[in-house]
Amino acid sequence: MIRLGPRVIATTAFAILSVVAVAIVAAWTSLGPAHAQESSLQMRIAVWISDEGFAELCVELRDAVAGRTQQCPERRRLTFERAPEGRWLRSADLPIAPEVSIYARAQRRGGAINLGLGVTIEGVTRGLRDSAWRLDWQSAPPNQWITTSELLLQLPVAPHPELWPPRSGMVPGAHRLEVDKPAPDFLLPLLGDMDESLVSMSSLLEGADQLTLIVFWASWAPFVEETLSALAEFAEREDDVLVIGVNVYEVEADAAEDFVQRTGSNLPHLVDASGAVAQHYRVDGLPELYVIDSDGVYAGVIRGAAPLAQILSVVGVAE
Repeated sequence: MIRLGPRVIATTAFAILSVVAVAIVAAWTSLGPAHAQESSLQMRIAVWISDEGFAELCVELRDAVAGRTQQCPERRRLTFERAPEGRWLRSADLPIAPEVSIYARAQRRGGAINLGLGVTIEGVTRGLRDSAWRLDWQSAPPNQWITTSELLLQLPVAPHPELWPPRSGMVPGAHRLEVDKPAPDFLLPLLGDMDESLVSMSSLLEGADQLTLIVFWASWAPFVEETLSALAEFAEREDDVLVIGVNVYEVEADAAEDFVQRTGSNLPHLVDASGAVAQHYRVDGLPELYVIDSDGVYAGVIRGAAPLAQILSVVGVAE
């Protein structure tokens, strides 16, 4: 891994957040004939500053049709204290289109880090950098994504469609799951309404000053019926508690819907068909119960089946 170290990235950090300087970097018309598959991508760097003394660099891509996606290349972790002064360090290449790849790069200058992108199109490599792409490590807020201004890149071909996430799953740019940090948002369909509009976790929590429990489950997992029954009883008894079920990793069509109808669960259930949300939330087994406090902050997890008494003791409610 590339590393850059303790807390440094210079005082124009927040200028990055406020400046949306779109620069047309390269037309690339000399690299090949124009044709119907040409595409324009807006690109910016997303930096995660850890309070443990390192940064991770990812790249955000925005296509006029496909929308926005965040991609993280390999070897993108940087530790400032180990970075040689003035030397550009780079991540691994990230393919974004046929014969096109990009990489994130960083350079230590005094107490600052200069950020940049590199792009290789049909064997020709160029470095791209906006003048505002400079961060102060000590001033940058820790444990959240900081994004730079955008650059416009003209591609000779259409980008790979698989770069963009499916309609449902984690909201693009959702941060990591961390205790005492806001729970990362996701977007999923309701069980039984797979063709209807998607529902976000943030919309369910909006305006609700209540404890939220998110239970990941599958119909085939042991003790799921007991856990859902305990949660339904809890939610019915406590007006300031919201329980959300997330069905994941089902192996048979309609199994989850049949299970809910058979057991009479009246909880709202969402469907994480791809498992993207479960993976982001680091679900290790089923069922698992995630506790979100009234401010939307992740407080902890109960792994495995749990009787109502244990659930109440963990969330601090007397039986």
